[in-house]
Formats: sequence, structure tokens, C-alpha cells
Amino acid sequence: MLDVLYVEDNPDDADVFRRVMRKMEKGISFKVINIGSEALDYLGAKGKYLSEPAPLPKLLLLDLDLSEYSGFEIIEKARSLARTKLLPIVVFSTSDNPQDISQSFELGANAYVVKPGGYQTINQLLRRLCDFWLIDNNVVF
Repeated sequence: MLDVLYVEDNPDDADVFRRVMRKMEKGISFKVINIGSEALDYLGAKGKYLSEPAPLPKLLLLDLDLSEYSGFEIIEKARSLARTKLLPIVVFSTSDNPQDISQSFELGANAYVVKPGGYQTINQLLRRLCDFWLIDNNVVF
């Protein structure tokens, strides 16, 4: 079972995420996808994921600024699919624009977090997010 799917096209941010996740004591499994269209295929069990559907994550972390499809489009599509309708979606973006935040929630995001600077701060934040969404929060879907 996949615990966290992170959709991020910035290689530096994706690398920080990988380093933090590998150090977690909880043994959380994760996958990073860097292209919006592949994320949609993954979530919808289409394309290369059609014959053998990918495991549904327990948490979707999502950047807004992606190639091919925006994070907004991914939220909207995820909420329209029976498979991912209740999937917890946390937007993890550098944007602190109130319109981006509002639109994310209107489309169905469960939380919006502005990416902090610095490895230690990101490390602490990702640990808290995973503790809440993977351990404390119980979602049945």
C-alpha cells in the first residue's frame, strides 16, 4: 500500500521530500510523480497504470505549479473519480496567494500548506503532516 503520493515537478523540492521520507521511523512508503498527466493517469488507473492499477495513496501532497496540468486540475479530477473522491489532498505550494488558497479549497483540497524555506523546517512540517494524515486522521475510502 502506498502511503504518500507527492506530485512535484521541482527536482530540488522532490529531493528534499525523498530525503525526509526515507528518514522517517514509521516506514512510510511514497512515490514522487513530476508530471501532471502522469499523476492523473496514476490516480485514475489509466495509461500505463491501466492494466495493473497503482495502489491508492492514503495522502496526496500536491504542488500547484506543474507541467501539462495544474494542481487545480488534478484536485478537480481527483474529486470527480469514485476511486479518489475521499482521498486526503494537501496542497504543498510556494504560493501564498489568497486566490490560490481559496480555489484549492473550493475544488476539494483538505488542507493548504505554504512550503517553508530550509531543510529542517520542511522536515518538521512533513513529519507533522504525515503524523496527522496517516496516523491521527482516519479516512475510509
